[in-house]
Amino acid sequence: MTFMFPTELAVVKSKLESEGIDCRVLDENIVQAHNFLSQAIGGVRLQVKESNLERARKILEESGLAEKEKEPEQSKIEKTIDNPIFQKRIKFLLFSLVTITIVLASTLFVYRYLNRPTDIELLTKRNWCVDYIVYQNQEYIPYTLSDQIQIRLVGTCLEKINFETTGHINFPGFNSPRINGKWKLVNNVIKISEIDTLDFLLERKYEYEINQKELIMSSDSLTIYCSNLMSRYY
Repeated sequence: MTFMFPTELAVVKSKLESEGIDCRVLDENIVQAHNFLSQAIGGVRLQVKESNLERARKILEESGLAEKEKEPEQSKIEKTIDNPIFQKRIKFLLFSLVTITIVLASTLFVYRYLNRPTDIELLTKRNWCVDYIVYQNQEYIPYTLSDQIQIRLVGTCLEKINFETTGHINFPGFNSPRINGKWKLVNNVIKISEIDTLDFLLERKYEYEINQKELIMSSDSLTIYCSNLMSRYY
């Protein structure tokens, strides 16, 4: 504690010492000799041990020699946050936001599920580019022979499988012209028949995996790997 004059300090010091609290006085002699320096040096200081600090403060407050420390007033924001009505509104708002998010996510999931394309739609409405085939553990790249000059541009694919809704299918050639045949989807199996050339290679029943980007057709010794032309460059 700090006092402007030694007389003020003496009262407090006497009270604390009567309660068994040792005190230490600083700058008392300077202030007594030169009163005008009291304000400049911050007055006379009274110190107690840190272990006795809370007890000393309590004694002085109870005896009226020191004012009780006021708790800092809450700001308007703090008062608003601590307001039960405000807290209820925040909880309701958070609950509403979570509920709306769940409803929107569920609606989007159901919409996508109900509007997802069927396998037949994926087969017939996508441009399936044949990347390569694996036959008896050997990899082959299709190359279609044509009487016309073929310009292969980035973003285009000449080696495509065309699944037509009429049931016709068109394969790329393997150092040969394009290959024609028929196809149908039966019990989750693609059945290829009536192939005009390379029937020993392509005329089979294929299990398949398909999504928006890839098509993989697999039989006992032949696997055809295709990609959706539109997804290859994104």
